[in-house]
Amino acid sequence: MKSTRQILKLSGTLLFCAFFLSFCSDPETDPASKADPLTVEGLNTLSEHLRLQGATKKEGQAPQGPAGASSLSISFRDTLYLMKDVQVPVKFLHDASANVAGVYVQVHGSPDASGNVTSATHFYDVPEFEETNESDSVSVILVEFDLGDFELPVSIPVTLIPYDDNLQALDEIEEIIKVEESFEDFDASAPCSFTSPPVEGWWQWAYSLQRENGEITFFSSPDVAYGGQTINGCCTNGFSGYTANCLPENVESLFFPTYYQIAGETFIFKADGTFERITLEKHSDPAPEVSDFCGVAYGVVETSLEFVTYEGNWTVNATSNYLQLQTTSSTGSGYGNPGGVLRHNCHGLVMLMGNGEGGGGAPLEKFYFRMRPEDYEWYPVNE
Repeated sequence: MKSTRQILKLSGTLLFCAFFLSFCSDPETDPASKADPLTVEGLNTLSEHLRLQGATKKEGQAPQGPAGASSLSISFRDTLYLMKDVQVPVKFLHDASANVAGVYVQVHGSPDASGNVTSATHFYDVPEFEETNESDSVSVILVEFDLGDFELPVSIPVTLIPYDDNLQALDEIEEIIKVEESFEDFDASAPCSFTSPPVEGWWQWAYSLQRENGEITFFSSPDVAYGGQTINGCCTNGFSGYTANCLPENVESLFFPTYYQIAGETFIFKADGTFERITLEKHSDPAPEVSDFCGVAYGVVETSLEFVTYEGNWTVNATSNYLQLQTTSSTGSGYGNPGGVLRHNCHGLVMLMGNGEGGGGAPLEKFYFRMRPEDYEWYPVNE
C-alpha cells in the first residue's frame, strides 16, 4: 500500500518541501549570532545571510502586492526548512497565462503591541531560476542561508511577493524560513531517523545539482525536461514522406518537440535494512512516418510514462556515513542510484555522490524532502 500511495503522489508534478544542513558553533565568535529579530539591525543581519540564486539586493521596501488576490499555490506549508550549504527550491504553481517571473523577498519582524511590523531596510529581487523557466505552469527560486556562527535553530520571517513578466506584484505571502540542526551521526532509532519506522512516510527527490566555484553547472529536477530535435523529411508536389529516396530540392526540415524527463524518485528506507524505490520517467519519441513535412506544424511525437519499482538492501558506513544501496530486484530498467554520503534531519536528506548523472568532476548533490501521508503537493496561498 505504501508503494501504491507513492505512485499516486508521483503521478503529479511532485512536491518539494525543503530542507538544509547546518552545524552548531560558538555564538560568541560572531556578532551575527546575536542578531535581534526585533530590531532593524537584527533583521538586516538575518537578511544579509540569505543566499538567493541570481538575486539583486535593493534598498527600501519591496513593492507591495495585493494580498489574497491570486490563485497561486506554493510548494510548502508555512515553514521552509533549511540545511547548511544546500539550495532549496521555493516553487509557485500558476496559470499558463499568469507567469511568475520572479519574487521580491524581504525579511520582517513580528508585530509590536500596536500591530506595527518592522522590516529590514533592503529586499531582494529574485528572478525565476533559469534552468526551470521553460515550464508554463511552475516557477522556481532557490533559497539558501549562510549559517555563519548563528545558534540553531534560526527562524527568519519573510514576505514573498511574486511578480509577473511586467514586474507587477501578484500577491503577498508571509512565511517562515527555519534553519535546523542536522544529524551527522547515523542512528536508525533516533526520532528523526531517515528510516520508516519510526517516521511514517517516504523521501521524495527534489533536485540534483553540481557546483564548481559556487556556480551551478548542472541541474535536474522534476520540473526540467531535456530534448527537442529537427528531422529531415520529404515534401514532393504537396505529398509528405519520410524516405531516403528524396530529391535534394524536396527535402524539408521539421522540428519535433521530443523530450526526456526524470519526473520523480521516492525512497522508503526500512529499519530492517531494506529499501523500496520508485522512479517515474517521461519521454516523447519522434514519429516522422506520420508527420507532415509539407506543413508548418511540429512533428508528431509519441509520449510514454514509465514507473519502475526497485527493492534492495541498504547499509551505512559508521565512519564515512556513506549510504550504500544494493538493488536486488526491479520491474524495469530505469536510471540507477548507488547511494552516497548521507546527511539528514527531520525534514530533508542529502546524498553526496561521485560524478553521477551530471558528469564532469564535481560531486553530484541529490536532495530529498520527507513526505508524510498528510502532506500535499501544493498549498494554495490564500486558503
